[in-house]
Amino acid sequence: MISVYRGSDYFEAQLLRDLIEQAGVQVFLHGASLQGGLGEAAVMGHLSIMVNERDQSQAADVVMAYERGDFTLEDE
Repeated sequence: MISVYRGSDYFEAQLLRDLIEQAGVQVFLHGASLQGGLGEAAVMGHLSIMVNERDQSQAADVVMAYERGDFTLEDE
């Protein structure tokens, strides 16, 4: 398993997980269960999206597309 994302924003991690899964890649989100236990503690990078090594490139492409704004909804 290899990490393709590390962060502390639970909602962003969930969104990225879903986008990567839609690309056909099996995804494991580590650290999500820590969210409630950390409360207001300022802990950075406790969430990690892990994929199989063979899927690293495809998953990384999805993360880069997200960071570029390729999945942004446009106002009409």
